Amino acid sequence: MQAFVEAPYEYRWTPLLGCLSAQLRCIGADSPSHVIGAASGLLYQPPASTDIPPHLTAALVACGVKPSIIDDPHAHRLQRFRARRLVRNELRRGRPVTAFGVGVTAFGPTYGLIVGVDDDRSAWRREGPMTDQISPWLSEDEFNASRRLTLVAASRQGDIDKQSIRRVAAEALLQHAGSAALDLRFRIDMLNSDQELDPQRHANEAQTLAANWGVAASFWREHPHPDYTALSRDLAVTLSRFATLFPYPMGGHPNHPGVRNSAVHILHEAADMLGAAH
Repeated sequence: MQAFVEAPYEYRWTPLLGCLSAQLRCIGADSPSHVIGAASGLLYQPPASTDIPPHLTAALVACGVKPSIIDDPHAHRLQRFRARRLVRNELRRGRPVTAFGVGVTAFGPTYGLIVGVDDDRSAWRREGPMTDQISPWLSEDEFNASRRLTLVAASRQGDIDKQSIRRVAAEALLQHAGSAALDLRFRIDMLNSDQELDPQRHANEAQTLAANWGVAASFWREHPHPDYTALSRDLAVTLSRFATLFPYPMGGHPNHPGVRNSAVHILHEAADMLGAAH
């Protein structure tokens, strides 16, 4: 079997968001990344998280999409066989599939898009972070060996429901505010410790935090809310100051006491904002 679709990956600091944006565009259910990210709650998860956000199904339905999501960290052989069959069926219908372990980052595997299959070479065609630099092909053996089985298939169904998007987005922010504040306080403790930080990884996470809240601010500016519009704007501004201390990819000086002290003060401001919202 050979099957290929055109679905260019949309580069984002959060790879799953870039995949979902490209996937929906390909199936004719295009929604801006700030809508997908805010409604799913993906923007509020810790930067290093690879979890499927709990509001993702509701967010995609509100965007006029029928999702099929598999998320199993301990999938057995039969489940993986069925997952590969699902991917092939989606490709036959001209639809890509988002999958964990398809994209590549400097820090390990991440989400990417499966956009083709070639059984003659026993490989998937892929789009995602660094796939052009590493290889646009992912062998079946490597895919099968992934530590987790996470797939998102999607087909168009209905129209965008703006009221549902706003409701689901508010629920997602409220649910994630507490864990997002805890993540910031964890970073404060880390910066206050003697732990040596990897500059590149730390910078990547700092930029992701700032970028995600910037995207969230765009959503809540477009969908005004009595609390979340101002909160997301203020967090975006505050965390952009944090990210400025740690430029990617060089990372700045995350192990310099003065830099760490400045970062701690900024993160305290952000954590206090989230704590008040929660």
